[in-house]
Amino acid sequence: MACYAFVDGLELTRRDPPGTARVWSAMQTDLVDHVYSTNASQITYYIHFYGYSIEGPKGTTTGYVYTSPSPTGDTVPLYRLYSIGLTDHFLTTSEKEKDYAIKRRGYHLEGVLGYVYPTAGEGRVPFYQLHNRPIHDHYYTSSEHEREDAARNGWTEEGIVGYLLQLDQDASPLVVSTVLPKP
Repeated sequence: MACYAFVDGLELTRRDPPGTARVWSAMQTDLVDHVYSTNASQITYYIHFYGYSIEGPKGTTTGYVYTSPSPTGDTVPLYRLYSIGLTDHFLTTSEKEKDYAIKRRGYHLEGVLGYVYPTAGEGRVPFYQLHNRPIHDHYYTSSEHEREDAARNGWTEEGIVGYLLQLDQDASPLVVSTVLPKP
């Protein structure tokens, strides 16, 4: 699924599939919060300034999202919300759930993480949602193994939030720069 740029037979760079962005994940163990972003610089910022650590193999346990609605109209927005009081990032594709979290649970909308499929299909992987109520943390993964491991360790499975485009096995890791990003 990944695209490569070639000039005179030489590979120059590896790129995400057209119109998509890779979802990166990181965790803050002291606060017990998972954060998800399509912006590698934002994840690097969380690592340097808030003590998060990159998560999963190669810095992701996820896949690709579309950066805008698909031309065929078969994707839905994946909203990213945050609760300062609970120190929790929350993702949903449901307008109703988003509105409830804002009005009744103290979350604020950080924006649209990307656009995902609401149904399974070729080249798509489920993006599982789990929740650990005692520590107020939502966790998302496209890894069946990670989902099962989290469920064995106190996380409650809350279903599938959407379907991502599958991450390539040869996907490159996130390289965290020693040069700090500007806030």
